[in-house]
Amino acid sequence: MAMFCHALRTPFLAGLITAIGSLASLTMAAEVPVGMVISAANLDQIKGNTFEGHTIASLLTERMEWRIRNDGWKLPLAASKEVPLDPRWVKASNANAGKTSINRQECRIDGWGAGAPFPNIDMKDPEAAEKIVWNWHLGQLVGDVSQVPGYTQVLIDGKKGVHAEPVAEFTRYAMKGRLTGGSTVEGDGSERGRQLLYFKSPSDMKGLGTYTVMYDSAKVNSVWAYIPAVRRVRQLSGGAWMDPVGSSDQLQDDLEIFNARPCWYPEYKLLGKRSILAVTASKTGTDIWNKEGKTFAERYPILQNEPPYWNMNGNNYEVREVYVIEAITPSIHPYSKKVLYIDVKYPRIHYGEAYNRKGEFWKFMEFHSYANVTDGDIRTTAGAVIDYQRNHATVSLIDTSSWRTNFVAKPTDFSLQALQGAGH
Repeated sequence: MAMFCHALRTPFLAGLITAIGSLASLTMAAEVPVGMVISAANLDQIKGNTFEGHTIASLLTERMEWRIRNDGWKLPLAASKEVPLDPRWVKASNANAGKTSINRQECRIDGWGAGAPFPNIDMKDPEAAEKIVWNWHLGQLVGDVSQVPGYTQVLIDGKKGVHAEPVAEFTRYAMKGRLTGGSTVEGDGSERGRQLLYFKSPSDMKGLGTYTVMYDSAKVNSVWAYIPAVRRVRQLSGGAWMDPVGSSDQLQDDLEIFNARPCWYPEYKLLGKRSILAVTASKTGTDIWNKEGKTFAERYPILQNEPPYWNMNGNNYEVREVYVIEAITPSIHPYSKKVLYIDVKYPRIHYGEAYNRKGEFWKFMEFHSYANVTDGDIRTTAGAVIDYQRNHATVSLIDTSSWRTNFVAKPTDFSLQALQGAGH
């Protein structure tokens, strides 16, 4: 009998001792301070410590940790703040509750007017992942018209550093989902928006650009390219959304990480919801890109001034809750899938991972932003698309000082003629 009781007690005591030990380790876990920089040098020592109640380990995805350990990425920690959202957008989004639905046959959202079409996401909804991506596609807080007169796509070799810095201008005009003026729609309702992009430098690229019409249907974008050297306009193929952007590491589909009509992807999977570290209160202006800077450190203060050069170590990372979504590509796409980390509070993709047709990790994408309270938009300040298979990256740096939102404009300001005029 004594032996029987001892056999019962031993597993119990062992389990109790283990539980007490685990509790003690949690109790002793230190809270790391704001300003702490996570790096390869200290990661193992602080992984079990907490920041704003989350363990450091839990705030890093597998690929984020891999970058810290193998790529020199460093993450300065900042106190988390609420991202202020445009009240007009919040009102429009809330008004969509219970009124919108996915119309797969027509590749559109029925019942949508403006804002995020699905303001309340139920994780158990079999359409949850697709609804989150539609929120991103239609509900981005970018304003009804947005113009970035100056941004650069810095092309970086992981060993040699920067080898090109083309400068371009980008403008987008919303034809649907408008929050200013008397109507949410302009035109006949077939267009979602129009975009103009053209290069200002270097001289051999000056004037080269594209004009894009995006539709609110399954119809692929209509894209025209203007080539100033021959003063010719040519329309690009319907598959242009999957094509590379010039000599950069981005596909058209990688702009802001995901740039496709959601129905062009055959499948989405909601992998879960978690907290990660991301940049939503980014530095701005010359703290991102100083066009007058002479040295690397002066010109690109946000970037790491040593190989591989593309790490945006000079910004501040906060705790954000995100949905993790696996987006399965069409069979003709260069990628087999993308994994997207989309903010829970508003449509913003902080990170993306791209995998090749063999299922191997290929690219890491990271975009930083801040809230422009005056105009109600969320502005990108910097973005990196890193191609680990060719040890190369494209880092977009934005001149936020010249950015304009919701200025007086009309649809005819964005046309083929406007693109040709910009090229002269």
